[in-house]
Amino acid sequence: MIYIMLNKRIKSYMEERGIKQSFLKEPLGMTASTLNALLNGNRKLSAEEYFKICDALDVPLEYFRKEGD
Repeated sequence: MIYIMLNKRIKSYMEERGIKQSFLKEPLGMTASTLNALLNGNRKLSAEEYFKICDALDVPLEYFRKEGD
């Protein structure tokens, strides 16, 4: 499932750069537990959420996609 791969890539990106999950809570309007579920692949990532995440992290929309996704 593509959303699980995207979620894991986003989480890895944040961990590698020391970005805390709380950084995304406000732009996404999510609770900590909902955001945690999202980043761990236990919740589907909507297109709107993906757009907001990319905007908050200041990366292009294609950044977390890989060839073949």
